Amino acid sequence: MSNMTTLTRLLLIPTLLMSFALSTASASTFSDVEEGNPYFVAISYLEKFGIVDGYSDGTFKPYDDVNRAEALKMLTIASGLFKDSEINALEAETARPFTDTPSSAWYTNYISAAKNEGIVNGYPDGSFKPEQTVTLAESLKIFFESLGNIEYPNIADYLLDDTPENAWYTAYTAYAASKGIINIYSTNTMSPNQDMSRGYLAEVIYRSLTSDNYLFGKATYYGSAVQGNHTASGEIFDMYEMTAAHKTLPFGTMVKVTNLANGKSIEVKINDRGPYGPGRIIDLSEMAFAEIASHSTGVINAQVEIISSP
Repeated sequence: MSNMTTLTRLLLIPTLLMSFALSTASASTFSDVEEGNPYFVAISYLEKFGIVDGYSDGTFKPYDDVNRAEALKMLTIASGLFKDSEINALEAETARPFTDTPSSAWYTNYISAAKNEGIVNGYPDGSFKPEQTVTLAESLKIFFESLGNIEYPNIADYLLDDTPENAWYTAYTAYAASKGIINIYSTNTMSPNQDMSRGYLAEVIYRSLTSDNYLFGKATYYGSAVQGNHTASGEIFDMYEMTAAHKTLPFGTMVKVTNLANGKSIEVKINDRGPYGPGRIIDLSEMAFAEIASHSTGVINAQVEIISSP
């Protein structure tokens, strides 16, 4: 179907996205995706890359549910597997893959192409249910199968409390967890069967395509309660310094932390260990956190870029 190899897609798309991500975040043009929206960075970058578009009234509707047909188009186009021009060129009479996907529907050619690639199979009754809201697990399967050549981790290493080892989707959720592609909640769950919103789907796409360049997870802060104590590196903790705790990065590593809800970034030095809660990736000093978020927020979704190593 596509004239690009899988390897080319995997190399090209993250590289192009990084050309945006290396610069200061530009605001989305959608009237309902402003700074403070949890999907601000993801939607802004994907809009620039031409992967997502909005409605005629200038909105994106990030909190609206996204159905299986809409999700399949967005995910397969984002992966580089299909191009709109290729899909539109399909013969209508050969593009009815399921009983409930009429040839006249806008989405049928996408579904037909995805079925031919072995990405979707439909239901035992021969239907696809294009108008049914897509789940997180279904979204991950479609996207990772579209990308292809993914090296899945040992499932047992990335099981959450709601991802049974024998579930059909566990390889996909394990990969997503290993890359920080999905939100992992404080209950050590990810809700694989949750209905997807347009915003969260954009977030999954953005994190997937840039996960080789960024670490993703929740960022928190610590301050006066441990002011003056020794950090794991031996340095004295100072809540007014631009420092942070990370579980594994070497002490002295410099990282850039970006708040995914507003695009604001701060550079900090790793000099401590933590945090250890589910889904948490970095603990910032109180002053560093205040540069990119309000203290009242407490916890933010963030991306971490390694700038230099000691």
